[in-house]
Amino acid sequence: MNIRDIARLANVTPGTVSKVLNHYPDISEHTRQHVMKIIQENQYTPSNNARSLKLSSKIPQICIGMESVYNWVYQNMAERLSIRLHNADHTILFFNDNYYAQSKTEKFQELLVYIDKHNITGMVYFGGNFSEIPAQYFQSLPCPVIFVNTVLPNCLDTGTYSSVQVNHYETAWKQMEYLIEKGHKDICMLISSRIDTSIYQVRWQAYEDVLKKHSLEHCLSHVVESDYRCHRAHRNLTGYLTDHPEITAICSSADIMAPGALRAIHDIGKAPGRDIALISFDGIESMSYCVPSIATFEQPQPEMVNYIYDLLLGLMENKRQHQHITFHARFMENESCTGTAGQA
Repeated sequence: MNIRDIARLANVTPGTVSKVLNHYPDISEHTRQHVMKIIQENQYTPSNNARSLKLSSKIPQICIGMESVYNWVYQNMAERLSIRLHNADHTILFFNDNYYAQSKTEKFQELLVYIDKHNITGMVYFGGNFSEIPAQYFQSLPCPVIFVNTVLPNCLDTGTYSSVQVNHYETAWKQMEYLIEKGHKDICMLISSRIDTSIYQVRWQAYEDVLKKHSLEHCLSHVVESDYRCHRAHRNLTGYLTDHPEITAICSSADIMAPGALRAIHDIGKAPGRDIALISFDGIESMSYCVPSIATFEQPQPEMVNYIYDLLLGLMENKRQHQHITFHARFMENESCTGTAGQA
């Protein structure tokens, strides 16, 4: 009998059995007792030589870093990734930092210190903006790092790190173009914050570029901030839409704010999707369950996570080179943009 047999009988992963045997602290007492009961019932004794070899070697520690703890997309992808890594018997640490106004050089330095302090052997970092970080900082990364949806330098030796992105600018351009093709000429942009330098600022830039292309510069003043908070989106939009009844469409830079926008339209006595169109970006599952369902561009999260997982392990095992991959978002039309401007 081996560790996989015990795992099968206990209905847990081999990694969990290994952690119980090696007294890892991240296993619940209930699980520990359950696994130990199966071990005792089957009189299983692990090989002392194998255990000694494992304990004497360096245990790989993978870190999942995230700049924004409020970002549902990053949280969901991090959860999917951590499950896969856990099932493959990897130790996982988390690094969260939500202060996006902090000096980016200081933030990157903190990242380097964290990697060194915790002996990280591989990292996946979600979000952030490191576009102004000097090349030597990237060159000093002591382990493989994959940046996901991070704003990165345009001119840099890309052999020192990997990146996985969505085509944010192109997709945001399509968002605004879609509304304009529907005949909307008074469009409000719902953003996080004017000081946000993350990938969401790239989306906002695309909105502005499309409006200028179509000579709709008057819409550039129609900007509502919500700091990624649904209740702020509702409050701020309710006031803005009341003061600007000419607005017929809202372009939201993130799904997390969209339900607040939906409620704001309703609360000023207008019909979402008919009187005021709403389009968003990210593809959060709950958008399809709103009434009306919210049109959004979906990030292909499962595909991205699978690629990140395979690439990270390949880099850690020196079997792969650093890669820079862009995924394309998929449009979910739904009901919040079914009408055309002036239809009401």
